[in-house]
Amino acid sequence: MKADALIIGGGLIGITTAHRLAKRGCSVVLVEANEDVGLGAGFANGAMLVPSQTMPWNSPGIFSTLLKSLVTKNSAVRIKPKAVPSLFKWGLHFLKNSKPHLHELHTRTLLDLALFSMDIFEEYYKGYADQFDAKKCGTIKIYRDQPSLDAHIRSNRHLSEIGLDWEALTPDQTVEAEPHLQALASQLVGGIRFSADVVADSRKFCQILRDDLVASGQIIHVGCQANELLMSGDRVIGARTTIGDIRAKNTILALGASASARKLAPRVARSILVRPVKGYSLTYNTTAVNDLPSYAVSDDGMHVAIVPINGKLRTVGIAEFAGYDDTLSPQIFRQLDRLTKSVYPNLAQMIDGCEQEPWVGFRPMSADGLPYIGETSSKGLWVNTGHGHLGWTLAAGSAELLADLIMGKSAALDASTFAVTRST
Repeated sequence: MKADALIIGGGLIGITTAHRLAKRGCSVVLVEANEDVGLGAGFANGAMLVPSQTMPWNSPGIFSTLLKSLVTKNSAVRIKPKAVPSLFKWGLHFLKNSKPHLHELHTRTLLDLALFSMDIFEEYYKGYADQFDAKKCGTIKIYRDQPSLDAHIRSNRHLSEIGLDWEALTPDQTVEAEPHLQALASQLVGGIRFSADVVADSRKFCQILRDDLVASGQIIHVGCQANELLMSGDRVIGARTTIGDIRAKNTILALGASASARKLAPRVARSILVRPVKGYSLTYNTTAVNDLPSYAVSDDGMHVAIVPINGKLRTVGIAEFAGYDDTLSPQIFRQLDRLTKSVYPNLAQMIDGCEQEPWVGFRPMSADGLPYIGETSSKGLWVNTGHGHLGWTLAAGSAELLADLIMGKSAALDASTFAVTRST
């Protein structure tokens, strides 16, 4: 029996793609190399869906930031010298797309996709919110210098035309919204509240969709590695896996930053400019603490976000170009701990008494900041990857868009913007 769709990769993007296709009546098989779904970049990510943060990381001035990171230990965005050779071609395109007009264009494009994605996500929120700790609590970004605040307000005014929901706050209003920031009040020049942002556990979300797919008769194989694509002429008709051949009318690569894509489809992989960016999170087990922050707060100057999720606090920050080095750096986790206490000095003593869970994951970052969603030059082979720091935010919308393309339906957005064959 040939499935309508074989999805290779059971992370956020893969499992959501499988679910959107199954909702259209497709027979779906999903294979995941890990022992369960949702164990990759979404396992302990920032736990935020943030249409407010669609700015690609290659902002104007990123080149000097990366150069400084080679000699500055505490940079928020850093590059390891050993990773430079693998970044050469990708890096040239990454820098080219940091030009102000391109960065602004891609920010607006990503906001369009993010808002569409939030519309699709609403279906899951209504059906399962309490099962994956989803809360429409919004986020607050705090600022310690006026020029940065003014620049973001100007940018947000332009993005309001597309639909960005935001509100500028005075220092007093910022502390009133999140009282735990009181100890920081004298350092704040203001904040911006994004009421449409959502906090939710992406790992639990993946498990919910897994169970829903299996209950509806779809097939999920975990601990299953895809090793080779099956071809019929110039068309991909499935994959050879560690449990045998799986044939399908459509094969979707949703492998994130994994090197597996290069082994499975080297020609396609060469045309997709995606590289792994190592992200860090530090989760504090604060389940015994009654009084935690209510908002997910990001500090613009410190480049860190602190998120209350299911009775825990999770601090996320640092973007590191380090190839596939998954080392848990004690130095960086100490830095995250210091940053957490710099935002919430009143919680420092409590935090010191909590169990800490360090984690690293690899975000699939495209050179122009836009994901790749669509069919490749090999007929029957599709990709959904390259979402960078916005995987959770864009998952539902990207899956919906790809499902429309596979089914031959008119898409809600201009899919050519995310095409595999686009010029970067």
